[in-house]
Amino acid sequence: MRKKRRLILFACAAALLALVLTRCLWPQPDPMYTVTILPSLGGDFTLPCAINDSGQVVGYSEVAKGVYHLFLWERDKGMQDLGPVNNNLLDINNAGQIVGMMNDPNGRERAFVWDPREGRRMLPALGKNETRAHAINNLGQVVGAADTEAGVLHAFVWDAAAGMRDLTPSSATETRAWSINDVGQVIVFTSGGPVLMHVNGDPAATSRPIPARGLMKVNNGGDIAGAVPGSPRRYDVIVWRQDTGTRKLFQLEADSVYTPQRNDVGQVVVSWTIESRSTVLGLSLFQASWKSCLWDPKRGHIPLDRYVSIGRREQLWLTDLNNHGCLVGAVQSTRDSRSQGVLFEPIPERWEK
Repeated sequence: MRKKRRLILFACAAALLALVLTRCLWPQPDPMYTVTILPSLGGDFTLPCAINDSGQVVGYSEVAKGVYHLFLWERDKGMQDLGPVNNNLLDINNAGQIVGMMNDPNGRERAFVWDPREGRRMLPALGKNETRAHAINNLGQVVGAADTEAGVLHAFVWDAAAGMRDLTPSSATETRAWSINDVGQVIVFTSGGPVLMHVNGDPAATSRPIPARGLMKVNNGGDIAGAVPGSPRRYDVIVWRQDTGTRKLFQLEADSVYTPQRNDVGQVVVSWTIESRSTVLGLSLFQASWKSCLWDPKRGHIPLDRYVSIGRREQLWLTDLNNHGCLVGAVQSTRDSRSQGVLFEPIPERWEK
């Protein structure tokens, strides 16, 4: 048994030495980003969820054990505690308006809009008081899902002028709206799959089902990035448009893919997992590692993992990007609840080459 342990330790030490020598001797490309570790609101967990074109970051952070608050981070103001929030379904537009969810005094989940001048504003309901906000565009239009009087979840769009509009034609159909762009295109999830709906026209026009899985966002050009399973352990990252259909960008070796995000200049950020199983001296070993990259139309893949220090039981995953190529995400521990927010900002002179 001792001999077996010595062999395992020797193999691990040799692998670590090889990794160190590779990093020291192999020429590293010039960095494309600077990275900022975001502070917390006092606890061990911080997760940035969205970033706007002004560089404002919104997310949620632990203020005490098991208690989480909405935060807004700005370069000149730092972290601002904006009060209770339920989860990570948060979004921010270029005016600094934020949408999220919290519990009302009766314990019911309610959607809200936070405005820099007016503070929180609770959204009305479609019947019952359960409402969930998922996204806001630069016109202040909010989309999400709300319970009707019959208790069926319906997609909605809301703005201050027109109020709440039910986006579900059939009262018995369950739907939810997930993303909206500045021209009023909305991704609505239905029993037949996700569709693209146009809410600024009457009647609203809908597309055929979008051929991708998971949660998706639509940019202002009508592009939707998604991941489609291909051959075993392969995913195609695609862009879908209503007028031109599906275009494949690249393929990943992955066991699962987190929602790809596409900005208005054609960049796509994606995080994915690779699972590995091996047997060393009769011992079965399992490891799941996260990878993250940015795909740029001119430069192709840019690996992002090397920009932050990631331990053996930590993972980097990205949640959003803005139209200037800034990225937000978190380095999270896989053994406890620790999470650090990270902000990637492009180095201009590197991108001009």
